[in-house]
Amino acid sequence: MLALYIILGIIALIVLLLSVKVRIEAEYFDSFKLRLRWLFLHFDIYPMQKKEKKPKKEKPQKEKPPEEPQTEKKPNPFKTFYENQGFDGVKQLVRDSADAVGSMMKSVKKHLIIDELFLWVVVSHNHDAAKTAIEYGETCQDVFPAMGFICSNLNVRKYDVEIEPDFIGTFSSAQFSAAISIRPLFLINAGIVLVFRLLFKVVLKIFKAKAKEPQSNKETQNLQGGATQ
Repeated sequence: MLALYIILGIIALIVLLLSVKVRIEAEYFDSFKLRLRWLFLHFDIYPMQKKEKKPKKEKPQKEKPPEEPQTEKKPNPFKTFYENQGFDGVKQLVRDSADAVGSMMKSVKKHLIIDELFLWVVVSHNHDAAKTAIEYGETCQDVFPAMGFICSNLNVRKYDVEIEPDFIGTFSSAQFSAAISIRPLFLINAGIVLVFRLLFKVVLKIFKAKAKEPQSNKETQNLQGGATQ
C-alpha cells in the first residue's frame, strides 16, 4: 500500500511540475537573444555560452575490421505503397498528415499565450523625404494588418507597435521584444495525440503495403496455367 502511495505521489508531482508554464523570451535590439524560463531555471538558447574545449588525447589507431559481405537491400516501403496505391493514395497520406498536424496546432493554439509583443520600426531612405514617406506608408500597410491578425487569432495580453519616419536618416531599423508561455502538459498531450494519429493513419498504411510481383513471374504463371489446360 505504501508503494502505491509513493507512485501516486510521484505522478502527482510530475503533473504539477508539467502544469507550470514555460516562458520563451525573444528580443532584438543590438543583437538577437532567445531565453527559456521554467520555475527558477533560466537557459540562454541563443547566443549560447561557449564552453572551453579540452584538448583531446590522441587514441591509438585501431585496425579496421574485415568488410562484411553486402546484404540485399530492403524494399522501400514508401515506393511499395506508391506502386500499389498510386498518386491518389499518396495524396490521401498528405491529407491525413496535414489534418493531424492541423489538429495539433489548434490544440496548442488554445493554450499558447503571448504575454508581450512589442515592435519599434524607424523608416528612413537615405535622406530622401519623398521616398521615406512612400516607404513609411507601405510599412504601415504591411505591419498593422499583420499585427491585427495576430492579436485577433491568438491570446495576446500586451502589445504595442510604433512606426516612425526619419526624414533625415540614412537607413531603416527595427527592434522587437516578445514573450510566449505555455504549459508543457498541454504540449506533451498534443504531441502524443499527433504521434498516434500519424502512426495509425500514415505509418501503418505505408508499412502494410505489399510489394507487387514482377510481371515476368505473372506471365510465366499464366503460360504454365494455359499449357496445363
